[in-house]
Amino acid sequence: MRRASGPLPAYADAVGTFLTAVDAGDGNQPGGPAKAAAAILRLATDPDPPLRLQLGSDCVSLVEGKLGFVAKELDQWREWALSTDFRSA
Repeated sequence: MRRASGPLPAYADAVGTFLTAVDAGDGNQPGGPAKAAAAILRLATDPDPPLRLQLGSDCVSLVEGKLGFVAKELDQWREWALSTDFRSA
């Protein structure tokens, strides 16, 4: 990772907090790069590969959370969404 030679005080609250979190996670990620590379190589020869493939439990959890949020939001606004069809009531 490349960083500026010194911190910028104007961004300390936003970027500083983010960089602290990045530093804390460095080396503690659950994923294994060698396992990911092997999975990608296997996928490269699959005749029907997925359009998207989540690698790692952390990624799967994030996508599941996003899908749940989108499903809930869609359900909440379904009536409005469908009301824009040309032939809607």
